[in-house]
Amino acid sequence: MVHVFQKPIELKPGEYRSLARLIYDKSGISLGDHKQEFMKTRLGKRLRALGLDTYAEYFNFVSESQDDGELMLMINAISTNFTSFYRERQHFDFLTGQALPEILRRKNAEKSTRVRAWCAAASTGEEPYTLALTLAEFFSRMPTFDVKLLATDISTKVLAQAMEGVYTFDKVKTVPPALLERYFDRTQVDKESMYQVSARLKAMITFRRLNLMEASFPFRGPFDFISCRNVMIYFDPPTQAAVVDKLLRMLLPGGYLLIGHSENLPATFRTRVDVLAPATYRKIR
Repeated sequence: MVHVFQKPIELKPGEYRSLARLIYDKSGISLGDHKQEFMKTRLGKRLRALGLDTYAEYFNFVSESQDDGELMLMINAISTNFTSFYRERQHFDFLTGQALPEILRRKNAEKSTRVRAWCAAASTGEEPYTLALTLAEFFSRMPTFDVKLLATDISTKVLAQAMEGVYTFDKVKTVPPALLERYFDRTQVDKESMYQVSARLKAMITFRRLNLMEASFPFRGPFDFISCRNVMIYFDPPTQAAVVDKLLRMLLPGGYLLIGHSENLPATFRTRVDVLAPATYRKIR
């Protein structure tokens, strides 16, 4: 077999700026001036798949498309989706030790059994399933409670993986053994031993595609807590402020907002929240 070497397609500065602006406008992801090689690596495969010779042609193709299929493929290619079960574990300890007991007290006082949470950056599913594990364990002795989790992401590719809910042992090794036994089923995929999220855990979660840049969200909420972690690091300050404003509007008074430990809430919002711990906030009543 003869392998034909394909010369990388040149990405000119003007083409980079046009594509970076399109990505920013459609997703809020700010690539800055130093991501030209990153973009060329990620999008070069799309040009070859479409038989295009220049990034200018690709920009025109995406911009003029009658549907958003290629736009989604472009965002899928650009998005960075590193995640893991129990990543930044302090947040899950906080939920179990402080937030969920307080939510339970509030629900009992209100004679309500409805608990709603939102994972605003679902990626390939590890984070929403960790949140679901946390909720399922806490409310395991309260079967009358109606506990649901919304999990959203802009990338259709990672959402498909999340909804499938199948992981290698290397992925689930941070899940406590008792919970792995209780909430995962062993399965075989291409003769490899895998772990499938159980149907009862999946039943707690609704997966939906959502762009946080949308002017308004297609659901009403409100939520008892929202996790939007390690997303805003890809946004510039104006986009961060717009997203945080919308997140806070979706929270119940006294609800909790969790962001990534490498992120900071814009200072303009400090009058609207109490700071409880690093990257952990409560909406002021």
